Amino acid sequence: MFDIHCHLEYMPAEEVIKEAYSKMSGFITSVADPKDFDSIMKIAEKHENFVFVSAGFHPERIEKYTEREIDDYIKKIKERKEKIVAIGEVGLDYSWIKEKRNESKEIFEKFISLANEVRKPLVIHCRSDNADKEKTAMNVCLDLLCKAKVPVIMHFFSGTKEQLAEALARNYFISFTTLICKSKSYRKLAKLTPIENMLLETDSPWLDPDNTENKDELTNKPWKIEKSAETIAKEKKIPKEDVLRITEENARKAFSI
Repeated sequence: MFDIHCHLEYMPAEEVIKEAYSKMSGFITSVADPKDFDSIMKIAEKHENFVFVSAGFHPERIEKYTEREIDDYIKKIKERKEKIVAIGEVGLDYSWIKEKRNESKEIFEKFISLANEVRKPLVIHCRSDNADKEKTAMNVCLDLLCKAKVPVIMHFFSGTKEQLAEALARNYFISFTTLICKSKSYRKLAKLTPIENMLLETDSPWLDPDNTENKDELTNKPWKIEKSAETIAKEKKIPKEDVLRITEENARKAFSI
């Protein structure tokens, strides 16, 4: 059981890791904000070969950092490239970013170039405005990803069926969060995704499948991908154990772990 995307900096790290050891093979924690990079790297080094790091820049953070600060962060990632397994999450977010979409696109392109340079897979965040039925951000994102020369992982995929088909035609990995336990439309996308291209993630501490009362409470944990596996197993009519095994094999292949 392997969670390819969570955010350890928003959880009681050592407590979560201790319990995860008894339930999982490991997990990847995604650095979405440069300020968390150093502290997360220390934790991962302490728990080598169990806690892995993906280093990125969430598009929502664009207001917090200058171009020079982002360039300094990229330099720091290059210096620690042997200690990370991916670049991400990075990408576009048209739900949050209204005014600085061109600047966000330029930052995304920098991280695509970084991934190519350090030869690490890309973990993609891409979200359109809820009112945008064309999922414009995903179209732009897919265009930019033509420049990627490394494996691509679509984190929390939220595009259309046609965009999913395009991503699969490029042999991208599609990562499904624990939202699949609650979302019928999300399950439909999973049903269309071959298990060979599928990865599991919690995006914890968000999206707790057991939390039905307070959706904003940060209670999800990495091992709850097991609940996602149960849902996918029902959709694909295969054993849950096969879903967990194959998605872990896919993860180790995608991230060279």
